Amino acid sequence: MRRLHLAVGMLALLVFILTGQYMDRVHDHLTGMPDGPRLLYRSAHIYLLFAALLNLLLGAYLRLADQRGVRLLQQAASAVLLTLPVLFTIAFFREPALAGLERPWARPAIYLSVAAVLAHVLAQRQAPPPRSNGGQARE
Repeated sequence: MRRLHLAVGMLALLVFILTGQYMDRVHDHLTGMPDGPRLLYRSAHIYLLFAALLNLLLGAYLRLADQRGVRLLQQAASAVLLTLPVLFTIAFFREPALAGLERPWARPAIYLSVAAVLAHVLAQRQAPPPRSNGGQARE
């Protein structure tokens, strides 16, 4: 699970960089663009960074619990967090073209990220503390 979070986080970080280049090269860094679409591009771009960082962080620190129920909660929350970069990438390319400031992709992704992070926090509090391994680095 950790390797998957790391891979998705690194890929999402690359997509973040590429979407920045897209805004710069295709839309002249959003110069002269109306405020609504400009706001939607920039916010979706930052949300993509947010999703990349969440996945990288879990890739660095996630430890699945031994308890089946807690581990299932962690895995479900991780599955949600792994989908965030896809949802925010879709939001980046689709939402600026919509009328108004509708967020049909980003809004659910934001709520899902809150729920998944809270589920990981809850799972961590439910899991017994890790056993000491005599000062050795833990995986």
